[in-house]
Amino acid sequence: MFWIILIIGIVGYLIFWAIKDSNEDIKSHVTNHGGMQKKYRMLIEYLMEHPSTRITNLSKDNITIASSSTVYSIDYIAGGNLEISLKAFLPLVGNISKRWKYPSSYSQELIIQEIDNFLAWNLEKMQDIANKMNDDIIN
Repeated sequence: MFWIILIIGIVGYLIFWAIKDSNEDIKSHVTNHGGMQKKYRMLIEYLMEHPSTRITNLSKDNITIASSSTVYSIDYIAGGNLEISLKAFLPLVGNISKRWKYPSSYSQELIIQEIDNFLAWNLEKMQDIANKMNDDIIN
């Protein structure tokens, strides 16, 4: 019985310190910079360009931005990383998803450029499928 209590105590102690370190990391890298909305303002404004897009979740280390066919999640990961995930539905292409991971100090302009490139590639793929379907109908 003593060993079980000792093991539970050690595990509890380790969990406590891991959570405490994570919270301190978030505080120093996000909260002290005005929070997620302020620190990643340029990126958020870019992702919210479409009129139907809304922030659906906001916490100290996450922002979720969604529209009827697209969901972006921006997460600050303890240790100094930023993770952005995309889940979307494109007609003719279907469901697409992508995950990007950057150091939290990475240029938001470059992140936007990489997201733009990915979306342009998928839209081009959708256009190619539409052109092929059109050619099949004509022939």
